Amino acid sequence: MDGILRLNDYDIWHNTAAGAHDPSMMWDPVTKKYYSYCTDIYGPPLGLPNRIGIPVRSSEDLVHFKYEGTVLSDAAVAQGRDNGKYPKTVNFWAPYVEYVHGEYRMYYSATRAFGSSESRIWLAAAKNPLGPFENRGVVADTWGTDDTYPNAIDPHIIWDGETCCLVYGSFFGGIYIKELDPESGLAKDGNPKNLGICISRKNPWPRIDGPEGAAVIYIKETGFYYLFQSYGWLGNNYDIRVARSENLTGPYVDRRGVSVVEHSMGEKIAGSYRFQASRPFAGHDRKNWEWGGFRGPGHGVPFYDPVRGAYFFVHHVRDGASVNSYRDEYEGRLSFRKHYMMIRPMFFVNGWPALGPEPFTGESLEAVSPFEAAGRWEIIMLDDRDNDQKLSAEYELDPDSSYLTNGRLYRCWDFENQKYTMAVTGFDDSGVAYWGKFMYI
Repeated sequence: MDGILRLNDYDIWHNTAAGAHDPSMMWDPVTKKYYSYCTDIYGPPLGLPNRIGIPVRSSEDLVHFKYEGTVLSDAAVAQGRDNGKYPKTVNFWAPYVEYVHGEYRMYYSATRAFGSSESRIWLAAAKNPLGPFENRGVVADTWGTDDTYPNAIDPHIIWDGETCCLVYGSFFGGIYIKELDPESGLAKDGNPKNLGICISRKNPWPRIDGPEGAAVIYIKETGFYYLFQSYGWLGNNYDIRVARSENLTGPYVDRRGVSVVEHSMGEKIAGSYRFQASRPFAGHDRKNWEWGGFRGPGHGVPFYDPVRGAYFFVHHVRDGASVNSYRDEYEGRLSFRKHYMMIRPMFFVNGWPALGPEPFTGESLEAVSPFEAAGRWEIIMLDDRDNDQKLSAEYELDPDSSYLTNGRLYRCWDFENQKYTMAVTGFDDSGVAYWGKFMYI
């Protein structure tokens, strides 16, 4: 199976990137492979078995992936779905897996219903990255709470020395962090009802949804902890934002020093966008399909690849072709149906993470000099005045252009035009993130 991102091919047996939602990524030191786990998606049009249990994809090079099936045991699925007198959980969400203490630990979410704040985060363990994973216990539980409390979904784990912490939450009461027992992976105090500490929460007035899909990573070279999170409607104008702190438990702030607890949404580093495209990789079927860029990149996980000694960011993204759009029958929101896994290189520019404009295809990521990059560029500004899709504009750039001197320049594969080019990612003088792609001299 070919796991390179392609559009309009939504058969997982030909396009392993298809159907991935809320993907995570891990490098396994035992099998020497990469594994990406994601929210349960089954049935048409992917043609997957009608069984939930956390899908997994494997890769030997972080470019080509193989769909491996689901990994939770039948007993774990039955236990995770059981809501007592309430209807069973439909599917499991947003898994995060790590290898620690000689075992694979999976944290995954089971919610009462879509949009509910009553949820649980389970820990399941296995001796093999492909499972079967057996439930060990609940680590966070928000059943019986109202919408002022956090939602126990979207788990992510960060180790701070010997301290192990769970980062979780979505909408409602915000993003929280709580300490776990490093030996068992369960709640340190044995109480899954202990919610922990709030590190991010939306100000009451913004109309935009969020935050959710949070993850925290520590970067030794900068001395900061970085909190990644998503705002917006996941079907269309989802985005990726970041804040940073000198301490694991915060306060996490934007570049102005404003806290993301009820004051700031953080720095936007990815959102819906559209570059010009002459040959977007559309797979084998282009019927009724026209290039519409990408919509709703979000719910991402940063990870370090020890093989390359580089940082990456994996997230889902939606095909922006109009043929894939529809209006939500309840709220009238525009949504795009088809979503895929996308992996981007992640760099650090003046102490802040910046994501590459193009999907990763195995390039070396070596820096390019601005003197090599003079010529015609198309630039996308990812400003957060709104979360509408951002279109590119053309510029003639010389080697002294701030776009080239302030950003990270590297060679990459041009997804939209199917050729090699140069790309740049960075922030302008006001802190707005931008993506650029070289066109010609």
